[in-house]
Amino acid sequence: MEPIRQSLHQVVKNCIEKQGSSERNCPHCGKVLKPIELFSEVIGKFQVTPVCKCEAEREMADIKRFERAKRNGEIHEYSDDDQMVRRATLAEYETAPGTIRGFQVIQDFTRGIKEWGTKGIYLFGENGLGKSHLLSAATKELRNHGISVVYTTAKLLIAHTRKPIGKWEYLNAYRAADVLIIDELGAEIPADWEMGELFTVLNGRQNRSPILYGSNFTVKELEARFNERQKGWGTRLMERIIESSVLEELTGDSRRFDLHIENTEQINRRLMKHD
Repeated sequence: MEPIRQSLHQVVKNCIEKQGSSERNCPHCGKVLKPIELFSEVIGKFQVTPVCKCEAEREMADIKRFERAKRNGEIHEYSDDDQMVRRATLAEYETAPGTIRGFQVIQDFTRGIKEWGTKGIYLFGENGLGKSHLLSAATKELRNHGISVVYTTAKLLIAHTRKPIGKWEYLNAYRAADVLIIDELGAEIPADWEMGELFTVLNGRQNRSPILYGSNFTVKELEARFNERQKGWGTRLMERIIESSVLEELTGDSRRFDLHIENTEQINRRLMKHD
């Protein structure tokens, strides 16, 4: 009985130390909180000031934020962030007539993800138009709002799920993330036995959580490429994407040559300083 009595005394002591036993005002709403008297057959009478409802709600919200941050951190360990575009942000994306709608759709997704529900985006177009930039920027933007995002490429996704060790951890992360981003879909065609791993991931999120895709190919071109490897695989993939995604095309001229010009001009300015 004595150990129980000591434990109860400690509990009461901790409670009083935390909440106090004198009248006070709630720091959030200003409500006057008066101490109440309680009685225990083990420790007798004692006074403690109750916590205000808004204090309790804020503390619970803090606990939930902490738990979510911890969960997101565990999920993000399975993201291939080294494949993302460094320093990519939505604010720094330079739009053009053929890319502005794609930018607006990605931006709307990051700002209103709850309204999007389980619907994702299939972003496609030629190389150099900024698909990876937009998807990388979306990853950062969503994470800044407490949303878990796993970014990977189709090639790495399949490689991770083919590992003898760690496969289930990756599959769980791909399934549990609030948003999964698969870039470079169709850049390489998986072998027959690898296609099953891709569909395992897609099926695990079907009608549950959104996927954002990046690809150089239209869904019809993607269908044809995958069907060349194994008849029917491409059609199944195309149907999954169409059913669960908004299709957005980026068009225009590649910006990569512009970057080459900028880099050349930059080094020229540096060399001129030495003349």
